[in-house]
Amino acid sequence: MQPAHDNTDGVEEQASRYFRRVLRFDGALNVRDLGGVTTVAGEQVRFGLVYRSDDLADLSAVDLAELEQRSVRTIVDFRNSEEIEARPSRLPRGAGIMPAPFPPGERTAAEIMELLVGGELTPDDAHEILFDSYRHITRTGGPMFAALIRSIIGQSPVLFHCAGGKDRTGVAAAVIFSLLGVGRDQIVADYMLTNDRLVEQSSTFQLRLAEYPEDSRDVLLALGLANPVYIECSLDIIDHEFGGIDRYARDQLLLSPAEINALGQHLLQP
Repeated sequence: MQPAHDNTDGVEEQASRYFRRVLRFDGALNVRDLGGVTTVAGEQVRFGLVYRSDDLADLSAVDLAELEQRSVRTIVDFRNSEEIEARPSRLPRGAGIMPAPFPPGERTAAEIMELLVGGELTPDDAHEILFDSYRHITRTGGPMFAALIRSIIGQSPVLFHCAGGKDRTGVAAAVIFSLLGVGRDQIVADYMLTNDRLVEQSSTFQLRLAEYPEDSRDVLLALGLANPVYIECSLDIIDHEFGGIDRYARDQLLLSPAEINALGQHLLQP
C-alpha cells in the first residue's frame, strides 16, 4: 500500500501543471500553453514553445509584456479579413504575424451573429452550426495546420489563435497533439479547458453576454462553450475519412516524415 502523501504529491503536481498551462490575461479569455500534456508513450510536451488563444484585440500592456517575456516570435492568425478588420490584433514587440485564414464555410460568423441578434437561432440550431463548422475545419484545414506546424518547427515560440480560441484553434491543437502521440482522452480534456477559463473569467464573459438580447444568450452560450462531441467529430473524421492522423498529415497537410519527426523532436521531452 502506497503512503498517503504519494497521492497528495500527484495531485499537487497536476495542479502545478494546470496553472503553468492555463494563463491569466487581462484582455484574452482563453490563453494556454500546450506544454505539460503527456503522450501515450510517456513523453511530455515542452512548455514555452506553443501557445493558443482567442483574438488579441484587447490585450493590455501587461499582457503584451507577458508575451514579450515569453519571447513569442510568431503569431499564426486563423481569422479571415473581415474578422481581422473588426478586431485587429495587438502584437508584442518582436513578433511577426502569419495570416492563415480558413476558406469560408456555409455561413460566415457575421451571418450567424445577425441571425442570433434577430432571434432566429435556437440552441439546437447552434449545435448543428458547430457540427458543420468542425466538419468544415477538419476537411479544409490542411494548409493552415501545415503552416502552423512549419512555424512551430522553425519560428517558435509560436502563438496561434482564431476569434474565440475554441473551434479552429481547438482542432489545430488536436491535430498537433495527435501527431505527437497524445491519446484521445487527453486531447478532449485539453479542448474542454476552454470552459474552465470562461467560468474563471465569468465577470468578463457575462459582460460580453450582456451585449446581446436576453433571449439570445442561451444560443450564444451554446455557440461559445466547448462540448466534447465537437472535437470528437473532428477526430472521427481524421480517423474514418482520412485513415488516421499519419495519412491525414501526409495527404491533407502535405507534411513529410522528416517534418513530422522534427515536430516531435522539437516539442517532446522524456
